[in-house]
Amino acid sequence: MTDFLTRIRDIAMLLPGATKDTQGGETRFLVEDEPFARVTENGSRVHLCVADEGTEPHWRDFTLSDDGDWTLVEDRIARSWELTAPTALLEAGGR
Repeated sequence: MTDFLTRIRDIAMLLPGATKDTQGGETRFLVEDEPFARVTENGSRVHLCVADEGTEPHWRDFTLSDDGDWTLVEDRIARSWELTAPTALLEAGGR
């Protein structure tokens, strides 16, 4: 999990106002105290959950792998941040 978590942390912490919090085996990345990405480990599998568009907020789950599409992962984390971040941060320049 450490390698994936490091990669995700490096992506998430570049976003304005991003902070990291760890609770109960889950690492969360937040903007203004609202989570925009969650990383959990289930046995040998690592999961990334990001906010997804829709009429009701919901989370989309990705199972990560070394040969996965990390460009897509980076884009989904950034989009999740955009959906979660307050308007003031978005207007200040966003990502």
